[in-house]
Amino acid sequence: MSSFKDIAFQILKETGKPLHSKEITKIALKKGWLKTAGKTPEATMNAQLVVDVNSKKEKSRFVKVDPSVFGLNENFKDLSVKETKKSENIYKISKDVSTKQKGDIAEARIAELIMLYGDTTLSCYKPISDDEGIDLIVKEKGSLKTMYIQIKSRFGDNPDKIFTANVKTSSISDNYSMAVIFCFFDTEEGDLWDYIWFVPAPDFIKLSNKLDNGKSLGFVAGRKKKESNKWDNYLIDKRSLANQIIAQMKRI
Repeated sequence: MSSFKDIAFQILKETGKPLHSKEITKIALKKGWLKTAGKTPEATMNAQLVVDVNSKKEKSRFVKVDPSVFGLNENFKDLSVKETKKSENIYKISKDVSTKQKGDIAEARIAELIMLYGDTTLSCYKPISDDEGIDLIVKEKGSLKTMYIQIKSRFGDNPDKIFTANVKTSSISDNYSMAVIFCFFDTEEGDLWDYIWFVPAPDFIKLSNKLDNGKSLGFVAGRKKKESNKWDNYLIDKRSLANQIIAQMKRI
């Protein structure tokens, strides 16, 4: 049981009453169910439950009874056992799509996620010039708080393929106002993979592999969670991205 939502469902089922997301997280950590919870497990738990309730509405396993307080949806029908049929069609993206076009597509999807989800409204801006390693500028609406995002994407149809990326050292600032996002575009599904890596710049500089005499920083991670993978703490549900950015802004 590794999903935050699966863990929350089991805890609420056992307790038989609504709980605050912080209490759910506390119980999960005590039971040892959140072994790769990251630095802000309470924020992640709350964000995932909020997104689930807001997006699935009556089909969600959860109901929100108070701010950050969740219970089980009595009308939820467990359809966990269902027939899945793999499409007989194999979809391949056009061979004429350039690397830059792929990058633009991924950046647009990331911007959509940031603007669609989140407890606070965020706005996204794309720099006219991209020579500083900044792909998106994210601003909190009604505030001057701003974050600078660099996005590294990979396209493919193999879910087991290792994700690798190199980032120029000169394009990264050792400051929490900057972060790097690594995302995988699944060409079979036609969308970003459900999870992305959101890494604050100082953490990335510290943990990345130093390449080419320090001129480049390497990122290597598998799409299957393993406790030994140092990047697992930064792997989040893509719909939690906005709230992760909001939490990061508080560190600025």
